[in-house]
Amino acid sequence: MIPVPAEEGAFFELASLEQTEVERERLYTCLSPDELLRGDRLLDPVKRERFLVGRGILRGLLGGVTGEEAREISFCYGEYGKPSLQQASTTGSTGFNASHSGSKLLVGIVFGGEVGVDLEELRLDLDFAPMARRYFSPREQQELFSLPWEEQLPAFYRCWTRKEAYLKGIGAGFSQPSTCFDVSLLPGEKPALLAHRITPDDVDRWRLHDLPVPSGYCAALAIRNT
Repeated sequence: MIPVPAEEGAFFELASLEQTEVERERLYTCLSPDELLRGDRLLDPVKRERFLVGRGILRGLLGGVTGEEAREISFCYGEYGKPSLQQASTTGSTGFNASHSGSKLLVGIVFGGEVGVDLEELRLDLDFAPMARRYFSPREQQELFSLPWEEQLPAFYRCWTRKEAYLKGIGAGFSQPSTCFDVSLLPGEKPALLAHRITPDDVDRWRLHDLPVPSGYCAALAIRNT
């Protein structure tokens, strides 16, 4: 796994969901009966395969850092569905989060903290303006639409992935409006949570990072050390 720059005990991994038949079969042996059943319920064969492969990769990564057998790992879920490990590992508390888009899976892992990640496959034809007006804060909208047209789509994805990573990190689901906090989005501006109108202390607690991903994708990670 790749260390997150300037963060102790934080790592990320970008993996392909397109695997050989032999590797798929190996990954499937790591899955729980519940995961296999969830996969069977997906009618689209591509979505089914990517779900099962993704869960197998996640289990393998968690097994590697916790010392547990991948198939023996148990998950529990927060009030709004954020997964966590049911038991503390031999290395202590381990936080993780995953996101998939297109044919890629992004996994973030942190020792002794909380983490959220978001991965988005870029769509050049995305009608992003209505999405920004609905989900971005007034400050973010003002900054986004003040940019030259050719810079707005990349800025939209920077903002979107940073906000999603933070929201997934806190595990609040839709209970916290995405408009109640501001993240940076301007070109060259450091990724950061700039302001929060409900839990202002989170500005100091959480740090945001853009992650190096292949062309055609955008990704961000949010981390809070306990």
